[in-house]
Parts: sequence; C-alpha cells; structure tokens
Amino acid sequence: MKTNNRQSIIAATNWLKTAQDITKDDGVSGWFSLVSGWRASYIETTGYIINTFFDLSEYFNDIELKERAIKMADFLLKMQLPNGAFRVYTPKENSSEKVVVFDIGQDLLGVAQAYEVTRNKKYLNSAIRAAEFLLSIQEKDGSWIKHTYGETKHTYHTRVAWGILRVYQISGLSKFKVAAVKNLRWAQKQQLNNGWFKKNELPPPNISVPYTHTISYAIEGFLWSGLILNDASLIKTALSGAVPLLNYYLKNNFLPGTFDRNWNSSDKYSCLTGNAQISLMWLELYKITKNKKFLHASVKMNNYLKSKQFKKLPLVGINGAIAGSDPIYGDLLANKGYCRLAYLSWATKFFIDALLIEEKVRSEKT
Repeated sequence: MKTNNRQSIIAATNWLKTAQDITKDDGVSGWFSLVSGWRASYIETTGYIINTFFDLSEYFNDIELKERAIKMADFLLKMQLPNGAFRVYTPKENSSEKVVVFDIGQDLLGVAQAYEVTRNKKYLNSAIRAAEFLLSIQEKDGSWIKHTYGETKHTYHTRVAWGILRVYQISGLSKFKVAAVKNLRWAQKQQLNNGWFKKNELPPPNISVPYTHTISYAIEGFLWSGLILNDASLIKTALSGAVPLLNYYLKNNFLPGTFDRNWNSSDKYSCLTGNAQISLMWLELYKITKNKKFLHASVKMNNYLKSKQFKKLPLVGINGAIAGSDPIYGDLLANKGYCRLAYLSWATKFFIDALLIEEKVRSEKT
C-alpha cells in the first residue's frame, strides 16, 4: 500500500528547520504558540532532536541535515555548566543556572550520537562530564530526587538511564552501565501487574495521573536500554506497558490523553505527542515480536497523526508541525489538555521518528 509518509516527513522536517533557524543560536525552538508565538531554544528537546536529524540525513542523503544536527550539538556544549550539567534555560531566556535530571538525560542522547558521527572528542568529554554529574546526585536505590521536576522520583527517568547507557557505549566506562541498571531496576519495581507505572506523572500543577507522553517515556527507556543490554526482562517490562495501550486503541479507535492505574480515562482529548511516541514503540515491538497487531495499530495511528498535520498553510509556525493536543485546545469543559494551543518541536520530532520506522519496516517487507 502506497503512503504519503515521505511528504509528511518533508513537511515536518522543514518545520523543525524553521524552528532551528528562528532562534539564531542553533538550538531548536520549543514550540510555536498560537498565543505568544515562537519560544526560545529548548535545550532539553534539542538534545534528542539531534538524533532525528542524523536519521533524516541518512533518509534523504542530505548533508545539510547532518550539519544542522552538529550545530545543535555545539549549541548544547555552550549550554553546559562547569559542573557538567546542561542548563534548563538559555542565558538569553533566563539567567538562572537551574538544571533538571531528565533534561540532562535527553541531551546525552544527542551528544553521544554527535561523537559517534564525528569522532570529535569534545562531544565524548561533554557526555562523560554530564553523566558523571548525574551519578554524583543519584540516590542509593538508583532513583533521582535532587534536581528533578517537583523534587521527587519519576519512573520516566528510565529515559535518563538510557542516556547514561549511551555514554557507557561510547566511553566504555562500566560505572555508567552500573548506574543506569540501578535506575532501571528501581523503575521496574514501580510497574503494577497490569503494566501501569507508578510515580510516572508530571508534578503539580499538572494533573495527578500520567499523560501518554510520560507513559511512553518510561516504556522507551526500558525498551532502548533492554536492547542495548540485551536484557529480556527490560524488554518484557516495556511490552507490559505497551500492550494495554494497544488493546485500548484497537478497541476504542482512540487514545485519551491520560490513564489511571486501571488503564481507565475520562479524557475527551488525545495527547498527540504521546500518540507519536507510542506509535514508534509499537513499531519497535512489532520488529521484536512480529505481532501484526502492533504494526496495524501503528500504521493506523500514523495515518491519524498525518491527518492532524497541516501541509499547505501559509503560517510557518504551523505548516508541517504536530500540536500538543487534539483538539488543539484540549478539553475545554474539563479544562484539561497537554500543551494546549501550541505546536511542539518534540511532538513533531516523535512524529518523524514514527514515520521513519514505518518506512523502514515497509522496505524490509518488500
């Protein structure tokens, strides 16, 4: 079956290129708000957008996209503090030297790949310094409390563990593997028998149940770490978290923005960011399990996401991007939604990732 994935990827890529150019510092703008316009460079998400641009460079055989990814990595190095941590805000946006564990983990993903692509040791040294900072504040049980959102433990820090494992891969330093595994084992204990994760919601003023965005973050950390470590238990944990989402979607033809501990939700809106991430995870799990339900659900979800992408609007802040919520204003009656009235760089990034994997799976089947 022919698809228009390539056109959607091109449109989304062009929007991200605009989001980088608009900042004038080589980072990528966090979002375009229908209320306030473009945000400054978002250091955290620039970190993992680097990975997408390296993938896009291969997909299109386009050296400019590789060069853009390297510029993003150089931007991150400028945002690194003497203690090794990456800032939350650019100095231009906020003079605070605030740092957040989760953000640092995402930046590690980009810097690690920048080293693998360029072999420039400045990226290796940067990644090691940042990872050592994370180790210096890690709790004995493997979790993090210091410098976290809400100063509390989060299961979605599995994605930080994955970032640390990437530093282990490029450095060979076993202390990073030990620290990452310690966090992953702690996080496994947060999963209920039905696959749902405790301690996985964003802190107040957010709602008290996790968005599909953070549910997927946790699953991603387990899956990618499990593949790096060849650890079947971690992959099984990821699978246990993904299957209830799969079953709900196939039954209801809709994924609500949040889920409670019983996999129930009263939400009337969908979190497009989480949907894109989940689609990506379903495709990866299809590659592992060969369960065609994962493939069917992911293709269906990707088609839905493509239907929410504008491709012919004159507004550069909208054309090609993916919004935070659908509807974009969320649930007005309940006053709920995820990043309402905004088009997000990370939602658009995950959308591209999901389509790239679908393209790869299709090419392998033909």
